[in-house]
Amino acid sequence: MRPLTVVPFLAVLAATPLRAAEPWFLMSRHGECARIESLVRRIPDLGAVADPQSFVETMRGKGHAATIVEHALPKGAAFEVRVPDKELSLLFVTADVCASSSTR
Repeated sequence: MRPLTVVPFLAVLAATPLRAAEPWFLMSRHGECARIESLVRRIPDLGAVADPQSFVETMRGKGHAATIVEHALPKGAAFEVRVPDKELSLLFVTADVCASSSTR
């Protein structure tokens, strides 16, 4: 019976812990990290943005062209986001990246 083969697969999925959403930061060209909320100075109507993908969606929803590129890192994650008509080029990074940049 085919339904029995689904049960072990579902058990494996249930046993895999879901990774909690990581906090994201903006990295400056000098390696310091800032909270995403600091963008409110440049974009007063930013709203609730928690990660690079939601920032891109927000910008596109406001009619701005936005691009996103993932950068491979040995630890953590980084996404470069560009919004040309706002003259923004941002690097969104996870806390792991911030921690490793502060230990240099």
